[in-house]
Amino acid sequence: MKAIVDFFLSLKTGFGIFLVITILMFIGSLSLPANLAFFSGIDDARLFGWLSASGQPGITWWIYGVILMLAALAINTIFCTVQALLRKRYSIYTLAPQIMHIGVLMIMLGHLLTASTGFKSDIALMKGQKQQVRDGLEVYLEDVRASADEGGYYNDWEVRLHFYEGGNKKAEGVIGPLRPAYHGGLVVYSKSVDMEN
Repeated sequence: MKAIVDFFLSLKTGFGIFLVITILMFIGSLSLPANLAFFSGIDDARLFGWLSASGQPGITWWIYGVILMLAALAINTIFCTVQALLRKRYSIYTLAPQIMHIGVLMIMLGHLLTASTGFKSDIALMKGQKQQVRDGLEVYLEDVRASADEGGYYNDWEVRLHFYEGGNKKAEGVIGPLRPAYHGGLVVYSKSVDMEN
């Protein structure tokens, strides 16, 4: 047991995990362009659902390796953070790295939940149009405003939305470039706008 604890407390373990992740990502960067048609659906589905449906472990093995190494990195981070917090000599200098570690772990947990239970759907809405996003939840596009630069390219826009559940209006949201709207665990982004249609 001590050997396992020492292994996960080691800084060398963390660097080794990062090295393996880098190698696996490099292999993936070569595999993706060679299999573009196969990987084309990966952005439109939950990662774990896509992996189980793909049925091609010969092509996706490196993704499983990255997931395994990220799990090992999370364990390494947890061990190091707990050890640092148990020392009980707290100051801004000793707590700052631990707060960052906890933040990274929360981000990893978020990605894990998204990869296992999240969903993604692309919808095209026109002003005054309503569309169902998932069971019982609809999005209505109330208004779109955009500003363009000298070349005619949109450099900023604002989209006003209403969220309906069971036919009843529940909330409103405003989205723009890199500014999503949130409602009941749903995050809505705007990829682009077209003011001519």
